[in-house]
Amino acid sequence: MPNDLAWIADAWSGANHQNASDLYVTCARGLSPLQLAGRMADHAPVEVGPALTLQEASRMVDLAQVYCVGRLGESGDWSYVVECGGSEGWALDPAVSHGAEVLILDPRPDDPPSFLSYFADGEVQLHLELSSGHDPAGARPDLLRPALEAAGVVPPEGSMDDLLGPDEEVPLLEQRRRLLTVAGEHFGLSLPRQTIEHGRLPATVTRTRPPASW
Repeated sequence: MPNDLAWIADAWSGANHQNASDLYVTCARGLSPLQLAGRMADHAPVEVGPALTLQEASRMVDLAQVYCVGRLGESGDWSYVVECGGSEGWALDPAVSHGAEVLILDPRPDDPPSFLSYFADGEVQLHLELSSGHDPAGARPDLLRPALEAAGVVPPEGSMDDLLGPDEEVPLLEQRRRLLTVAGEHFGLSLPRQTIEHGRLPATVTRTRPPASW
């Protein structure tokens, strides 16, 4: 499907996207795209410029005055910012979610594994590696566990597979696809692949300095 979340796993893998650092995704429910970008940015005010393609936004990143560029959009009741360059990613301050929900999909291309983080009302609710194994953190670490078990991403808790490990592990890329599918279904979030990868979206500079996670 073109408008789910599983396609992001393929994009990060390099099959259709040569540089995973061009696809940091931060979504929010309860904030407009501009409000979300303003909370993510390391400067104020945030000014939205002309609509750019992914490649055009990536070319703006010079690692001197511009470290990260975000393109803004909406899908259903979620806003999203897709960043190129040095995103704060999973290290973003949970305070960005005051009065809202924020979901972060961070490829961490230079320091894997990839991560999914879910913030609500200023707190980390779930922080989960998109990798083999299942070791979530946050205030609600088992938020997705029943759905992940049903999808075959993790074994049922307390089963022999959970204690000893499965005989046959699902390949990592397929694990990521299934996990992102589960996340999309749980949060009611779908992102438009064609628009994000090939279309134009309003753009803004989100970082003028290196992220704190560097």
